Amino acid sequence: MPDNQNPQQPTPPPPPPTKSGQQAPAPAPELSPAHVPMSEEFDRAKWTLPPIVPVAIAAAVVAVILAVVSFTNRQKPVMSGAITKVVSADQTGNTMVAVQVKINNVVDRQLWVKNIAAELETADGKKFTDQAAPSGDVKRYLEAFPALAEAKADPLHEELKIPPKTGYTGVAIFSYPVDQNAFAGRKSITLHIQLYDQPTLVLKNP
Repeated sequence: MPDNQNPQQPTPPPPPPTKSGQQAPAPAPELSPAHVPMSEEFDRAKWTLPPIVPVAIAAAVVAVILAVVSFTNRQKPVMSGAITKVVSADQTGNTMVAVQVKINNVVDRQLWVKNIAAELETADGKKFTDQAAPSGDVKRYLEAFPALAEAKADPLHEELKIPPKTGYTGVAIFSYPVDQNAFAGRKSITLHIQLYDQPTLVLKNP
């Protein structure tokens, strides 16, 4: 009879008993380098959280850089000025107001006025805003209300061009729906001179 072509492999003998009569424990399985035990991945914070000191230092460095960039890139004033005179005249319940102002172009390029407005705040905290009268009406208002002539000057108007390093004294006319007593007791009047592509010049008079 031919030999068995698929002989069974001999069964390895059991591990020798220990001195206490128990079998020795099986050797620990070897781990693949690509395998990370779940207990190490989630049980210990050192595998998931970065060190706090380097993170704090990096955040401080970023904050300093942002502050320096913001300071160096901020827009510098291109115009200065002041309200030099404010006079008013009664207009049947309304009040006509002439605001004379001196402004200075402090840069080496021409500036253009885009818009002119003034806000009145009365003693009771109410606020009223009006746009400056057109330049063509300024002379007519000064003649119609002699009290306004005290602030007479060239019109301060839209599209006014102010050459580099020069000053300009002008007057703007406004109208508010309050009587003269309310205007006289006002908290303030604030003039906003908006320029093309430049910050708005804000001038306040108590």
